[in-house]
Amino acid sequence: MKRFTVILAGFLAFAFSLSADNDRAISVDKLPAQAREFIMEHFASEKIAYVKQERDFFEVNYEVMFVGGALVEFDRRGAWTEIECRYKIIPEDVIPPAIAAYVSENWPGQPYRKISRDRNEYEVKLASGLELTFDRYFNLMGIDD
Repeated sequence: MKRFTVILAGFLAFAFSLSADNDRAISVDKLPAQAREFIMEHFASEKIAYVKQERDFFEVNYEVMFVGGALVEFDRRGAWTEIECRYKIIPEDVIPPAIAAYVSENWPGQPYRKISRDRNEYEVKLASGLELTFDRYFNLMGIDD
């Protein structure tokens, strides 16, 4: 009986983990309003390749890929969590002013290729490949080249 219970619990855990990863294509109008406004303000001239909703257990995230190679990820409320531009540069007005000031002082003229943020930190990748990590108060925590 114990063996049966363990096997059943394992099977249910496996089945639940498979059903938790639900990615599906959605239309732009299904994005949260804040995400749509961000796209219209910063990527209005870009053509959207696809919009995807990612569901993992209790989290809902959105991913927007543009034809020009830019990728923007949003949280469930529509706030951006990651922006990556492979062939272009990230719009300067997206970068927090404290980070922009630090980068322009220490690495002038370096365009941004990627920025991501979470509750505790910001990560910035410059075109030279240099990666900078800042805490939520915009203090530099690390440099990785």
